[in-house]
Amino acid sequence: MRFLILLSLLLFLPGLYAQAQSSLRETQVSKPKVIRTNYDMEALASQSSLSESEMNGRKLFVQRCALCHDPLGQPSYPNTPGPWLNNETIQTLGEVNVQNKIMVGSRRMPGWQYALTQTQIQQIIAYLKIEKSKGLDRTPGLTSAVQDQGDDE
Repeated sequence: MRFLILLSLLLFLPGLYAQAQSSLRETQVSKPKVIRTNYDMEALASQSSLSESEMNGRKLFVQRCALCHDPLGQPSYPNTPGPWLNNETIQTLGEVNVQNKIMVGSRRMPGWQYALTQTQIQQIIAYLKIEKSKGLDRTPGLTSAVQDQGDDE
């Protein structure tokens, strides 16, 4: 009995091995598409017109907020959980409301009151006041998106 099992395994395994090898040879590897972007290097290397507070706010925004609010216009929309933020947000909602939202957060947004100081929050708001870019056609319904973003009520 053992002999028959051993014999059938010896006859069956080489065929299985050859089948696995042939499927590995057939695998196609896709090559990534390279997209080149021409940057205006003089504009990138020129002195920034931002004040020190605005520059610090920009750094904090990119470090802490950009993952969800996407200030760089990356093509992750509509998958970004947070709305587009710019000077219109500050004008529409007011500095105090934006500051409270940053500090307390909501169901979808963490509160930053223990991670950021009041000065750092003011620097982020100072940066948002000068941010004029519109993002990727996200301006329609901006204020309602910010106000409705996971409020606990």
